[in-house]
Amino acid sequence: MLFAIWKLRGIGTNTITEDQLKAQVSNQPLEAEASTLAQLQSQGFVEVTDKDGRRGISITPLGVAILRKVEEDRLQEIK
Repeated sequence: MLFAIWKLRGIGTNTITEDQLKAQVSNQPLEAEASTLAQLQSQGFVEVTDKDGRRGISITPLGVAILRKVEEDRLQEIK
């Protein structure tokens, strides 16, 4: 899910909507998506804000660091 938010450029103050995220990860049931998002928020990897009755989702600096670490690990596996 973090990669989906990243791909949609939901980073820092640039938020994405839940609808955009649902379209990106459409293979997951809604309950699983909500649960995963809540877990990521509780761990501090994403921030969910409420703007005009619509929820905005973005990756926090900690979330970006996690994504960077995952990508770094993937590169090490290739070598």
